[in-house]
Amino acid sequence: MQKEAISLKEGLEILNQKDSKGRLIPFDITYRTFNATSKKGGKLKRYLGAKLLLERNPNKIQKDTIENILIPVKETKNAHHFKNRTRNIELSDSSVVTIRIDFIISINNKDIIY
Repeated sequence: MQKEAISLKEGLEILNQKDSKGRLIPFDITYRTFNATSKKGGKLKRYLGAKLLLERNPNKIQKDTIENILIPVKETKNAHHFKNRTRNIELSDSSVVTIRIDFIISINNKDIIY
């Protein structure tokens, strides 16, 4: 029996799906690892019940509260996910993994074709 095949664009739409309350829907993903520096990788990884982590809005105005004033501001670097073709996903154990969308094999048991 042949698995259903979808395009990468359709696969990324599955990652961005939300339920009626506006929460992201968990998905299953299979992808290959790759390290561009050492040119090594190829391990097959499968995560069940992962969720896409959305980027924070840089234009959002933060309210000045005692907690916000006392906590030091941590400068973060913009990941440029669109340009680098990467996405951050949160796993079922609340850890975060960055994946490259070029190496996605399947999403929800649907093969990705490029």
